[in-house]
Amino acid sequence: MIWTSLIVLICNVGGAGLMARFGVPSAVPLIGRKEHDNSVLGMLGLVMFVTSIAVRITAVMSNGLV
Repeated sequence: MIWTSLIVLICNVGGAGLMARFGVPSAVPLIGRKEHDNSVLGMLGLVMFVTSIAVRITAVMSNGLV
């Protein structure tokens, strides 16, 4: 249970930090910018952030994280 919390925290903060620092490519609707189209780290940040949300939802659905 503590590991799930740590994964969520690391992915959430790390992903948000990467997106803020490097930006998100224009392929992502609503938040993407054309000037960040070559930003691989921004896309990695988005993947990490979405992963944190998915882990949190999975944990709540299986009652593993309160």
